Amino acid sequence: MSHYLILVLGCLSVLSLSSTNEIPTIAISCGNTQLETLPKYQQSMNTLEFKKLLLSLWDEDTKVVMVLENELSLEDFTMKGTDGHSLFKIFENIEDRRFFPSVDQPEKALEMLSKNGFTVKSYNADTYTNNSGKIIAFADLNEKNHDSNDDSRQSILLKHNNDVSKIFTALCTQYTNVVLLFSGKMNPWVEKSEASNVHHLVTRHLMAVDGKSEIFKIVDPKGKSLIYSASYPTVSVNNGPDTPLEPSSSNTNVFLDDSRESLLKVGTTFSVNNTKVTLRFRFERLTFTWELKSIEYEHDDITVLLSPKQQIGAQKGLSYFSAGPVIFSNDSIVLKFDDKFQVQPWLTSESPKFSDPQEQNSFFTPPILAGLFVTAIMLFIVTWGITMIMDIKTMDRFDDPKGKTITINVAE
Repeated sequence: MSHYLILVLGCLSVLSLSSTNEIPTIAISCGNTQLETLPKYQQSMNTLEFKKLLLSLWDEDTKVVMVLENELSLEDFTMKGTDGHSLFKIFENIEDRRFFPSVDQPEKALEMLSKNGFTVKSYNADTYTNNSGKIIAFADLNEKNHDSNDDSRQSILLKHNNDVSKIFTALCTQYTNVVLLFSGKMNPWVEKSEASNVHHLVTRHLMAVDGKSEIFKIVDPKGKSLIYSASYPTVSVNNGPDTPLEPSSSNTNVFLDDSRESLLKVGTTFSVNNTKVTLRFRFERLTFTWELKSIEYEHDDITVLLSPKQQIGAQKGLSYFSAGPVIFSNDSIVLKFDDKFQVQPWLTSESPKFSDPQEQNSFFTPPILAGLFVTAIMLFIVTWGITMIMDIKTMDRFDDPKGKTITINVAE
């Protein structure tokens, strides 16, 4: 009976953990602060633990400001820009930082500070001017970007990176010791019920979006391939400005140009400056894998081949997904998908929907390869040592007491 009770309690604890609103948080500082005393690698924190952290970071000589994004997830920190660097360059360039992979309701922890005599004030240039006492500044990035509803996630994060950088630079210029914490109000993978404050996990496909967000979607007439992007592609010619490709007014702007067992070409038309532009996505299939080899760019009866900057492909039956940007280019033309991008040819299901995306991170990372190399050396040394021990010869012939005594003359 006790085993059943333990099982029930374990299930309840798992359910309670899965319903929390856990958000990644990062802290940076300038000057001499208590942040430097914290270990480099941090674990998950609940609300009370994060509140204690805020209390420990504050002192009379340190200004503490907390910046909140409306929605924040780990994927936002791993998203990269066109230069290959993180969108949050301010965190990438500062060495004195601490990353907390999971904090439960950091906004609530900020509100709880009032019980400890703290005053939480909205951040502005005069937050600490003519004010004394226990003050922690608070900046809501969502209030600064009311007009950014139509922007891509990347552009929003880039704007917020600039906002955070301005706040941190201004404080470090005015004060000696500053700690800035960047977090969010909620995790985008956790949905809050309107009827109550209970949070539950949102189980959804990577590319499951509503009709308003479904910007660029191509389904060939036979339903053999599916191409999706959260934003329209842009094209740049001879290092010129990026020109968005708008959908053509024609109703037959998606066509299947070639369909074979090993080759599939799907085309679509756009309009650029009132001229027709055609894109043909060229897929090639091997025995167990497929790959998007290139895009044929046709404009003014001139066709050029644009190759992807990184390899785009997956195993048969799986899709390819990238958070963006995805770039196709040659010597003079650059075609870029700035936002989420997902493709899959030779669909196996009857309805046009994506299969699970293939993991893009390589399994044999440099640390794993280094570990395997060291292990191989150790195995070689152990094997060599055991072999040397086995080759040791001991004397197996001894004096027989019943036989003739061995005598050695002095002269000898």
